[in-house]
Amino acid sequence: MNSFLNKIKVLGIFSITQTVFQIGTVMIMAVSALAGQTISPSPESASLPVSFVILGTLLGLVPASRFMKWQGSKYGLLLGTIIGIFGAILATFAIWEKSFVLFSIAHLLFGLHQSFIQYLRFVAMESVPTHDRASALSWILIAGIPAAFLGPLAGLQGKELFPTSLFLGCYLILIVSLSLQFLLISFLPSPNKRFSTENESEHQESEREKVRPFSYHVKNLGLWVSILSTSFGFGLMAMLMTAVPVAMKSHGHEMHASTLVLQWHVLGMYIPSFFSGFLVRKMTAPYLILLGVFVMGLESVSAIQGTEFLPFAVALILLGIGWNFMFVGGTNLLVEQYHPAEKNTIQAVNDTIVYSIAILSTYSAGYLEHKIGWLSLNLVSIPFLVFVSVVTLYYIQTKGNR
Repeated sequence: MNSFLNKIKVLGIFSITQTVFQIGTVMIMAVSALAGQTISPSPESASLPVSFVILGTLLGLVPASRFMKWQGSKYGLLLGTIIGIFGAILATFAIWEKSFVLFSIAHLLFGLHQSFIQYLRFVAMESVPTHDRASALSWILIAGIPAAFLGPLAGLQGKELFPTSLFLGCYLILIVSLSLQFLLISFLPSPNKRFSTENESEHQESEREKVRPFSYHVKNLGLWVSILSTSFGFGLMAMLMTAVPVAMKSHGHEMHASTLVLQWHVLGMYIPSFFSGFLVRKMTAPYLILLGVFVMGLESVSAIQGTEFLPFAVALILLGIGWNFMFVGGTNLLVEQYHPAEKNTIQAVNDTIVYSIAILSTYSAGYLEHKIGWLSLNLVSIPFLVFVSVVTLYYIQTKGNR
């Protein structure tokens, strides 16, 4: 009984910490482009801060991993949160001074913070007995649901907290949120020592496996299918999610409407995680990728039905679901493509491509929305989805003929 209660306590702290982290992340996605519009030199550059968040995450992935290996995961999470707090303080000052350059740098720091905190799910899985790892991951996934409501709501409430400096209140809320995150992380337990020992033994055993040359992986179609699925799925989702607050504003919707749309979008991203694992076992990863592409296609069809509230809402819900299926399918296919000893190299290649495409997507979101409009922007995704479908179908065919 005591061990059960202790497990609930540990996972509860991890889940609350993840919720607080995602509240800040979702709020940034909801307000940064709109806040950038108020101080940016041109409408086309309004989404640049969001690109800087993703750039910061990309740049911080390897340093964050090495620091955690050197000093321990808990200290890495604390350091990442401190970087995030400095970023939020700088963003607050940038809005007050109306400095777009400082505002963008602040989002780069927030991205560096994210590169550390994204390891929280792995720390949670290492902090419980091996047979409870699935439960730990489920608790982390559940954290996205309250964040879907509280993140945009925090942005909505903070927007006019200081009428002379719109959105300044949002970043003050972010400072409070990150401070709470720091406090929660300080109470997190250290990873389970026994599990860490088992993991080291597995790593030592895997080191004895023959590492295949990188040229082998370059020619591996399965690897490219997984990378294309995760990178295009994430890139298209990031582009449209970044553009929607600006697009809805340009079509006469108030911020509370775009907030509601983003709430349902984030729910669409996370709720399927409860059954997408079952789907990938039943359908296999390539077919789940194709299902995700199909749902993404439905998003485009829904979006071009008009600029009223309902087409926006339905499109963004489908966007979240489609991303989930493409991401889960691509990630599951990815782990089938390498030996344990090749893990770090292949995952690094995957993450670099995914975040590089996401940077390009988020930066182009503001430019394309301003130049071609929301309806045409949604048609941009069609050629990419067709390409992923063709490559995935070819992979299924060639695999079946072996």
